[in-house]
Order: sequence, then C-alpha cells, then structure tokens
Amino acid sequence: MTKQFNINELQLKYLELETLLDITNELSSFENVSVLLQEILIKSCAVLNASSGMILMQNENSDLFQIEAEFNIDLDALKGVIFNKKRGFFNEVYQNRKAIHVQISGDPFLSKTKCTYGLIAPLLDKKELAGVIVLFDKESRAGISPFDESDTNMLSAIATQAGVAYNNIKLIENIKEAKTFNDNVMQSIVTGVFTTNLMGEINHVNRAAASIINLEREAVIGNHYEYVFESNEIINALISKCEEVLETISESEIQIECNGKSTSVNISVSPLLNDQNEPIGSVVAMEDLSNLDKLKSTFKKYVSKQIVDQLLENDDMLNLGGQEQEATILFSDIRGFTSMSETMAPNEVVETLNDYFNLMIEIIFKYNGTLDKIIGDALMVIYGAPNSTEKDTENAVLTAIEMQEKLIEFNQQRIIHSKLPITIGIGINRGKVISGNIGSRQQMNFTVIGDSVNLASRLCSVAKSDEIIVSDAVWKQIKTNKVFKNRKLNPVKVKGKAKPIEIKEILYKRPEFNYEVAYGMIEDFLINHLPKEYTYHTINHIRDVVVQSERIAKKEKINKEDIADLKLAAWLHDVGYIWEPSRHEARGAEYATTVLNAMDFPAQKINRITGMIMATKIPQSPKNLLEQIICDADLDYLGREGYEENSLLLLQELRLKKEVTELDWLKIQDQFLTKHAYFTKTSNATRNKLKADVLANIKSKLKNK
Repeated sequence: MTKQFNINELQLKYLELETLLDITNELSSFENVSVLLQEILIKSCAVLNASSGMILMQNENSDLFQIEAEFNIDLDALKGVIFNKKRGFFNEVYQNRKAIHVQISGDPFLSKTKCTYGLIAPLLDKKELAGVIVLFDKESRAGISPFDESDTNMLSAIATQAGVAYNNIKLIENIKEAKTFNDNVMQSIVTGVFTTNLMGEINHVNRAAASIINLEREAVIGNHYEYVFESNEIINALISKCEEVLETISESEIQIECNGKSTSVNISVSPLLNDQNEPIGSVVAMEDLSNLDKLKSTFKKYVSKQIVDQLLENDDMLNLGGQEQEATILFSDIRGFTSMSETMAPNEVVETLNDYFNLMIEIIFKYNGTLDKIIGDALMVIYGAPNSTEKDTENAVLTAIEMQEKLIEFNQQRIIHSKLPITIGIGINRGKVISGNIGSRQQMNFTVIGDSVNLASRLCSVAKSDEIIVSDAVWKQIKTNKVFKNRKLNPVKVKGKAKPIEIKEILYKRPEFNYEVAYGMIEDFLINHLPKEYTYHTINHIRDVVVQSERIAKKEKINKEDIADLKLAAWLHDVGYIWEPSRHEARGAEYATTVLNAMDFPAQKINRITGMIMATKIPQSPKNLLEQIICDADLDYLGREGYEENSLLLLQELRLKKEVTELDWLKIQDQFLTKHAYFTKTSNATRNKLKADVLANIKSKLKNK
C-alpha cells in the first residue's frame, strides 16, 4: 500500500516538473511584457484549476498595484478598489517573498471579488517585488475547494520562472530603448557625423552628414570613405592621417564638393577607440558653415531687427566699451512662479515659459524694444540704446500695456485647458545709463548699466500682479499723450535711495469678471487635476458643497452678489488637495489668489474668497456669515441621508495613508460628531436631528464592540 502511494506521488511530481518545463519553454518565447503576463495568468489558472485570477504589477515610485492581466474577473466589482502592497494579504507576501493560500474573506480588498479562496505568489524582479499573481477558487469535482500546500509550491515555481522571463523581456526592452535613444540623439545632432571601421568602411551616418555631402545614407553606409569622397582629397587625407597618428586632426573653412553641391565646412577627424584603448575606426565631424547665415535671423530673436542691422553694418559697435546716454528700461516678472512651478513637471515649466516668452517678446519687438536678457522668469528690455528716438518711452509704456492686455487672453486659454494662469508685475524707469558691449573679446553682451537700471528693477518689485508702475521721469515723457491714464500712488522707499520715489500706476482696459465662466474654468481644472485615487475629496464632493452653499445662503437671505462669491469659494475650497493635502486650505488660498488675479477678479474681494477657504480648515473657524455657510456646506453630509456612503468613501481615502480598523473609524466618527456643531440657523434646523441619529448609531456600534 505504501509503495503504491510513493509511486503515485512520484508520478505527480514528474507531471508537475513536466508542466513547469513546458511553461518555462513557452514563457521564454515572448517579447512583450503585456502578452507575457496574460499568458502567465492563463497557464497558472489552467495548471491549478483556478476559476479566475489576475496579475497585479506595482506602480513606479509607489506602493500601489494595478491590474495588468485578468481572467474571468468582474472588473466592475473592483472599480475604486485600491491595492496596496503593504495592506492585507499583499503585505505578508511583500514581507516574506513567499506564496500563500488564503481565505478571501479575510482581506478587505480582495473580498470585493466575491470569491472564497485565494492563492497569492510574488512576482520578483531581481529579488524586488514587481507584482503578484493572484488565483481564486480551485475547481474540483466536488465544487469550489481551497488551495493546498502543493498548489502553493506549484504557483511559486511558475512565478519564479515567470520572474526570469519578465526580467529578460525588461532587459531586452531597455536595450532597445537605449539603442533607439542613442540613434535619435545622433540623428538630432546638427553637426554632421559619420564613423568608419578599421577597413575604412563607413558604418554610420547621421542626417546632418548626409545632408552636407548631398547623398542618401543608404548610398554611403558600407562604402569606403575614399570612394565616397573621391572628389574631396582633403577629407581623405585628413582621415588617413588620423588613422596613422591616432590623434584628432582638424581643418577650418574648407570647401567640399559632393554630388553637385558645394559647401563650406569645418572638419575634424578623431580616432575611435574601444574599451582597451585600441583603434577600431574614425569619427568624422563636419560643421556646415552655411548655418552662419542663420545667425542673423537667430540674433533677431533677441533684439529688434533695427539693432541687428546696425550691429552687423557697424563694426565699431562690436567693440568692447560703452557710452553714457538716456534710455528707458522695462522690467517684468512673473508673480509667484517659484511656488507655481513646484506643482508642475519640468517639461511643463519649460513649455509654460516658452509660450509666455513667445507672446511677450513678440510684443517687445513690435515696439522696437531690445531684449537685454531673460533672468529666470523675468525680462529686461531696453528702449533708446544704442540708438534713441523720441518715441522710446512711449513705446516702453505701450509695450507694458499690451503685455498685460494680451496676458489676460493668454490666461483665459490656459484656464480653459486646465493650466495655471500667469500674472506679472512691470516696472519702467528712464534716466542716464552706460550702454555698450561688456564682457570679453570671446564673449560679450550688449547691455545697459547704471542706477537708472537698478531703479527700474526696484519698481518691478514694487508692482503687484497685473500692475504697471512707472517713475516720475517716465510719466513726464508721456503725459502729453492723452492715450495714457494713470493713478497716483504713494511714494515708495527703494533700496539705495535716500528719498522716497514718486511713482504712478499706468491704467489699462480690464475685462469684466464673469462668475459663470470662472466656475466652469475652475471645474474643468479640478476634473483634470484632482488625484484619481481619492474617493471622497472628488469633484462630486466639491459640486455638492457648491449646491449646499447656495441652498443655505438662500435660506439665510443672502444677496445675489454675496452668493456668487460664496459659490466661487466653494468651487475653490478643496483645490489644494491637488498639491498638498495636509495643508490644502493654505495651498487652495494661494491658488485662488493666483487664478483670480489672472481673471481680473476685484482685488478687494480676493481676501474675502481666501478667508472662506481658510475657514473650512478643521477645526472650523468662521468669522462671518458667509464663512459659516461654507463651513456648514462642507460638512452638510453629516446630517442628511447618505451619511454611510460618504463615510465609507472617506474611510477608503484615509486608508491610502495609514491602516484604519473598523473600530478606529467608529472612534474617529464618534469623537468628530460629538464635537461638531453647525453654525447657521438653517443647518441647525434641518440637519441636527439626523446627525444625532447617526451619532447614536455609532455609539451603539461602539458599545457592542
């Protein structure tokens, strides 16, 4: 009897090994990660008679899993479920790196599948947990049965082989990406580059080189360089000499003839060496000097056309030195850009600045300004140097006005496309400066220096968002032109000046603020940027606060203008969750200030909006009726139907940060509801009874624990 059992056991082992070998052979043939994972899952379910299963892979730079492959899974039942490697059964697998068989009801996340039994195995990437294989409900003749130790061992073995296959595919993909990257880099270089092997055969040519020698890459690769450059003995001579002396050889401004095209180039040839410092060929680099013709047009992107023409026509202007003259200087600076950029990806920061500068610099050149420099997000512009006109100061002020007016249109488009708006302050001064070329003979910069420049910079610092601040010297130059309107400001004390400086604000046409447009823009921004993993602080919650704010306000007989401001604050009250949930009220107030300034919302009202946002911070601290209303609206759900659903959503969101047991959650609710009190007559009259019932129910549950 014992002998028969051992034979069966050996046969079973043999079958397992044979199955595992088949799986290993099949897995090794795949070249795509997605296809591999799906095949791993199908094979695992088939071998272990699982009724369903899924493979979860870890998100990069996070503890969360996402479904990458599934078989016979009700995905709708898992909608909104967040799988965390440090929660539930996954934490055991993560800690021990071993497969386990479990009863699904013991896990708050996997229980959503409505399955009974589970088998979980780690999928490792170089000893690090990359994901997990999860199988459900083993099928047998008797029906659904639990997985056993042999099943666990089998899935572990499959997962091990799957990990090897996964690593191989990832390695191949990385190699392909690296090669593609290197090829793309080489092809994007504007300098012409080609390489030769020890036989003198050309084995690589980038686009720029093919263009310079006027040949298709296919006609060059594989041919000897002497054949390709048979009509250009100087190139052949340089390559030959480099092969002989194994040093870089260069020639400047040589004329080459290739396939009917004559081109002036700088050329250098360097030896190509392997890891042992042995020669394996040559690298030839060609700089197309025809690009110098592009330099003039490029220069015009930095200064006005008139200045470029003067500099290129007058050699004396290219000498180091300077002269004293009158000039007008404009400084502009983006307000709050440092904190704004912290919320953006690097490529988004660059894209934003490029879009902004393209618009601003076009306006600067329109009024014959010279772009002196870009300093981070600031611009310095000169009017009247090196050559001056009677219109220099007027042109500077016209530039500033158009910059502010165009920026309003620019921001409207940014908000529509769910992007943060930009606001700027502008300062303008006129006075004596030293203008000229400053630097060295190798590199110089045409600029202006002096106290007048410093004062213009100080005025820019004084200017608030959307303001144009000018010195008295500027106003004296333009005051006869009735186009310009001003508002006198109190003199300001600036660094380096003993006496306060007389200043004025230049006024320009601003559009009337449209509440409905603002609501829509902010709503779109929230939809596109609120973190998707949040289950409670969503656009639905914010919409609810807007609705409840208006409902309570009408009951409290608040006027229409105040209701409009209240709804604006309601739309903005949770926007800070996009960047910093722990202090979302403060970040929301910062965003509100930025976006409302950009939309030309009355400045005196912005503090009102930010006050309402800050009042919602727990513990709530409203200072007036509008702040009381938004506080009550924010927690209106505490005393109305649907409390349980909202409570579960909030619990799920809290569990993203830390483990919260059912008992913990009951205690948290008990404490919060006991301390909470509505502020308005309306909320106390309509919400207190149901809130009291909710609290009583929670206390009853706690008592029974």
